[in-house]
Amino acid sequence: MDRDQTQSLTPDEAKARLREAALRVSPRRWLSQHPLGILAAALAGGFVVGRMDGAALARVLLVRRLTSALLAMLLPRRPQK
Repeated sequence: MDRDQTQSLTPDEAKARLREAALRVSPRRWLSQHPLGILAAALAGGFVVGRMDGAALARVLLVRRLTSALLAMLLPRRPQK
């Protein structure tokens, strides 16, 4: 562990540590650290989708719509300032 177990944290310290940990595991951090990989995947995906026929493209777009709706339900919303 990175701290002494006998010392308890105040609520503000605990919140700060939790926010720090959440930032370390967030997808946003990974995306910002791997911009070229994301760009390459998007470019490859664009070529694959561009080569599809109409029915396959319709299925891909349906899956994309469903996954974005599912992620919107599962991921927590950011509090508005």
